[in-house]
Amino acid sequence: MRRVLSVFALLAACGGSSGPTVSTVTEITDACVDGAEIVVTFQGCLSSSCDTLTASSCTATESGGVVEVTGEATVTSEGEVCTADCGIIEARCAIPAGVDTSTAILSFGGDDGGPVLDDAGC
Repeated sequence: MRRVLSVFALLAACGGSSGPTVSTVTEITDACVDGAEIVVTFQGCLSSSCDTLTASSCTATESGGVVEVTGEATVTSEGEVCTADCGIIEARCAIPAGVDTSTAILSFGGDDGGPVLDDAGC
């Protein structure tokens, strides 16, 4: 599965003079496998002049041959003039131990029809 990049509006408006704003993103738009890790991409973009990815994490759990991935990212935004570039918001987590990557299905965002892990390379 290839990472699909879409241009979204900036994750959050820049903080302006009132100070930074903090946003939490939980919607995963893509997931792929890189070695023994799953890489997830969250909805939204980072402006290089205003946004800082302050934390990101994901968790992969296996049940009934399906590896379900969830996660969240925290973005701090500050500044009055933000560039419209689109930095990726992502996190990495380990594939659960003992999972058969040739048969286990990759699932995120409620979609259980994903590829098997072996076919979901980044």
